[in-house]
Amino acid sequence: MKNLIYIEQDQINKFDSLQELYEFIFGTKYFTLTEKEKFIRRYEIAFYKIKFYNLGLDIVHTKMGTLGEQYKIIDKKYKLEKALIIDDEKQFVMSLCRIPTIMILESKFSNNLLTTKEKEKYKGNYIVINEII
Repeated sequence: MKNLIYIEQDQINKFDSLQELYEFIFGTKYFTLTEKEKFIRRYEIAFYKIKFYNLGLDIVHTKMGTLGEQYKIIDKKYKLEKALIIDDEKQFVMSLCRIPTIMILESKFSNNLLTTKEKEKYKGNYIVINEII
C-alpha cells in the first residue's frame, strides 16, 4: 500500500513519500533550485493549471497577496477558498485539491500532508485530502 495517491484526470500516480510526490509535481531538479526559482516554478505550475482547466482560481502568496501575470501583485486581499497557494510545497499541493480534476489521497498510517491527530476522525485506509481543505 502506497502512502500517497495523486489522481489527475484519469492518470493515477502512487508514491511512498512526500518527497516523491513533490518531485512528480515540481520536477526532479526542483530541490536544487534557489528559493526564488522554486517560487517561480510553483507560480508557473499554478498559472498553467488555472489556464489549462479554465478555472476561476487566483494565485496567492499569503504574504504578498493575489498575483497576476509576471508575478505582479494584483491585490493584497484574497480568498483562500478560491486560491492556489504558492507559499511552499505543502501549501501548494494541498491547494491543488481545489482543482476539480485532481484528487489526493493519503494513507491513514503515514504522516505526510496530514498529522495523525488530523486523521483520527476518519475511517478506512485512505483520507481524501480534497474533503479536508
